Amino acid sequence: MPCRFTLMVVSAASLILSATAGTFAADQASTAGAASWSGCYLGANAGYGRADVDATDTPYREGPYAGMDVFWNDGFYDTTSTDDGGLAGGVEAGCDRQFDLGGTALVLGGVLDFSLMNFGATGTSAISSDTHASFDIDWAASARVRAGVTTSDVLFYVTGGYALANVDVRAYSNPTITAPGEMDVSGGGTKGGWVAGGGVEWRFKPNWSVGLEYLHYDFGTVTATGAAVFPPDAFPRFENDATLDTIRIGLKWRM
Repeated sequence: MPCRFTLMVVSAASLILSATAGTFAADQASTAGAASWSGCYLGANAGYGRADVDATDTPYREGPYAGMDVFWNDGFYDTTSTDDGGLAGGVEAGCDRQFDLGGTALVLGGVLDFSLMNFGATGTSAISSDTHASFDIDWAASARVRAGVTTSDVLFYVTGGYALANVDVRAYSNPTITAPGEMDVSGGGTKGGWVAGGGVEWRFKPNWSVGLEYLHYDFGTVTATGAAVFPPDAFPRFENDATLDTIRIGLKWRM
């Protein structure tokens, strides 16, 4: 299902990009020189992002204790919350088409973007101070559609689509005499999810615009699991709910 959804979103974005690019000349001619958002663009953006990851200690699904509601920390769904924020920035490309609907100027478009970041943190279990959970996110990308209304040189829009990111998660323990368990399990990699948000864009010159945009990403559950170092028949499983929020300023050159 995720692969099929990915193909559907990317295909839709590609169709929008090709359709708007093909109709750009016609739109410009029909408006007889009037300002229009129709056309394609390249841009760059920078801003602030924050990642939130909740690692939940869940029952073993492997080994002799699978299906017996056995947890690593002997607690019921112990959750370790971690977060980190900082700068994020990247590039984007897309196309828009403006059209009239009952006297209202509407804009429909598609956009692809890629952002770099360096988010990561480590948290400690509330049940056992020996148990820790950590995450790292170093890039995110999306294929989105966007729709909005415009009044001359200002565009207000909402956006949403498919997202990808590199999300690595880990759970490990530092054993003590009173808690002799030891583990170091990990998981993750390139994960898919969804993204939604909105923004406002101002065209300050015919071929240049600047905008402010907010995006919320959700990458679902990323699991860290495997065999414990000791005891060898334990298979800890930590399910991480990973989300990301960004707010950024972008500059676009419109062709």
